[in-house]
Amino acid sequence: MRMGGSPDAPPISYAIHEDKLRGIGFDFVRQVLPAHTQIEVTKPMPWLRAIQWARDGHIDMLVGLQSADYPREWFTYLEPALTTSAHSVFYRREEISLTNMTELIQLRGATLRGEKSATLSHTGFDLTQLTLTTADSVEKALKMLSMKRIDYFIAPQWQAISSWLNLYSAQALPLAMLPEPVHINPVYLVLSNQSACLPYKSELEAAIIKAQKEGLMEALLEQSFLYSNVVDQFHDLLR
Repeated sequence: MRMGGSPDAPPISYAIHEDKLRGIGFDFVRQVLPAHTQIEVTKPMPWLRAIQWARDGHIDMLVGLQSADYPREWFTYLEPALTTSAHSVFYRREEISLTNMTELIQLRGATLRGEKSATLSHTGFDLTQLTLTTADSVEKALKMLSMKRIDYFIAPQWQAISSWLNLYSAQALPLAMLPEPVHINPVYLVLSNQSACLPYKSELEAAIIKAQKEGLMEALLEQSFLYSNVVDQFHDLLR
């Protein structure tokens, strides 16, 4: 089985200063597949290219797809989802103090390019009221924020906090986060519809269900230094 994922979605799938994809999503798959399965993980590539490779059958399984909106003729989603990913609002602590999303209407924001657009937050707030540009990555969004080109950005919590920890000190870019997430997305494993692994869908889903009942994902999260480092910072970012 050939697996691919995002180079920028820790702790599920990432490649920080390395030419190698890693993350607890891949660890999860390795533990649920039969021991004799030959596994190859692709080299890091832009996420949109990985999606294209999976669509065309060059990748059997994508790890960490956070949207169920891609065409069903491309992918077969494995149920249940591995976990969820909360997307939140991040802003400069020293510049403004925000308490809810309504206060974003008068400000300039950014969202990540490639994120599926939505018109409502999970609480029902009308996102079309926001003035949003796009950033190619969390790193670009952080840079735009540090240069004061935007007032806030929306990104996955794990991804944004870990990137901030790797790139800045709290003094260089004091960051804060709105406590109410904008989106809460499921995180899936998906099979390419061009993959020879498709006949094993039922066995894979049964293995996922068994592993989740046994708490495998929670155990992998607890063992992840990257995740624990993010958790240490999480509550400090809430105003």
